Parts: sequence; C-alpha cells; structure tokens
Amino acid sequence: MNPEVIQVVVHGAAGRMGKLITQLLESADDVQLAGLVTEPGQGLPRGEFHPDFALIGQDQMSAELPDGCVVVDFSLAPALDGLLRQARELKSGLVMGTTGFSEEQKKAVSTFSSEFPVVHAANFSVGIPALQMLLQVLAKTLPSGFDAEQVETHHITKLDKPSGTAAHLAAVYEGIRAGNTKVTTHSQRLGGTIGEHTWTFSDAEETLVLTHRAHSRHAFLRGVLPSVHFVHNHKAGLYCLTDVLQELAGNLE
Repeated sequence: MNPEVIQVVVHGAAGRMGKLITQLLESADDVQLAGLVTEPGQGLPRGEFHPDFALIGQDQMSAELPDGCVVVDFSLAPALDGLLRQARELKSGLVMGTTGFSEEQKKAVSTFSSEFPVVHAANFSVGIPALQMLLQVLAKTLPSGFDAEQVETHHITKLDKPSGTAAHLAAVYEGIRAGNTKVTTHSQRLGGTIGEHTWTFSDAEETLVLTHRAHSRHAFLRGVLPSVHFVHNHKAGLYCLTDVLQELAGNLE
C-alpha cells in the first residue's frame, strides 16, 4: 500500500451507509481503502462481498489492518466497546457517524479521544452544521416569548425516533436557551424520504421557519473525507463536524 496516502477502514461496511462510504473512498485520490469490517462472525472472504477485500469481523481488526489507519464508523451503538478496543490497539483515529450511545458509552468515547483524535457527528452533511450554527444564534437572540418545535421526517425503514440528528439539534438549542426550554420534536416515517429537519419559531406576532432537506444519501457523505483528513492531521481530542468545516473554510481564505 502507498504510504503517502491515508489508509482508511470502513467499520459497518455491510450497511447502507457503509457501502456508500466504501464507494466514496475508492473514488478519492488522496485516501486508500485499507479494510472492510462487520460484526464478529459475519465476515466473508475476498470476492464474496468485495472484489479486492475480505469483509472481516470486528474482532480481527488489530490482526488484519494497518496500524495508524483512520477508521470510519457507521454502525450501531452496541458495537462501540469492541470498536474502541480494536482502534486503541491499532492506534487509530475515528470518524464516527453512529448515534444512540448511552451516557456510559459517550464517556467511553470521550476517554478514547484523550488518546486519539475523534470526529463524531450525528450527520455528515454540510447543511446540518450550518443549521446548528443558526440554531445557536437564534437560541441567544430570540425574545423569551418565542416557542420552538422541530419536525423530522425520514424513510419508513429508519428505526430511531427521533433521529440522532434531531435529538442532537434539540439538545444544542435547549443547552443555550434560557430557562427550562424543552423543544418538542415530531417524528414522521414516510415512504422513501431521505431526511428532513424543519424548525418553527413563533410568538404572537411572527413566525420563522428553517428547513434542511437532503436530496440523496450522498448528502450525508459530504463531510466524511474532510473529517478523515482532519483526524489524520490532528492531535487527540473530541471534535465535531463544525470544527472540521470551520478549518476547511479557513484554509480556503
């Protein structure tokens, strides 16, 4: 493998997002796909899942993958403990899109990030961090009489309600807003809707509406490659996609 490019592993490679990320990495010039990982016992030999790579079980990561690779994780919360254990052995930074972690698991990620860089985001689109920044501004500036509600809509096969993104956005707004603000979130699971988050703010005189709408699942990939580079080039720490995009914007100035 070419040592000049970043070696990247997809954890959760058999899932819908994992397959898209694999395609993304294979089409990029400055990173190199180094491995595909699934749950223990569900591996497949080379040629059955991918023409060039075996699909290995999580428990094989430290034995089969290159040290110092960046691991992109789009899996499920129960896989976290094994992932952190294997990544620590590999001395790997993480780009994490998995949601639904318990408080104990969040602490485990925080502990891991004291040793290695981690970018964790509920959504890797460009628009969601922008929406989050707008929510932070509105939480600080709207008069106290304004109420806020959120409607999130996804495809019928999405299991979590509310979505991890919706829960994160609500927590950001509630954490800044004065008083005991609680944002009501309405969840809809309709047809093949990719993903939509709409916020409505209103008092007796005015209404403001903000919407982020993903047109395809590729929207959720836009922050992955910048995050891989960020993790590769940064020291240990727990970062969010806003950190990545702000640095990227700064480099373009």
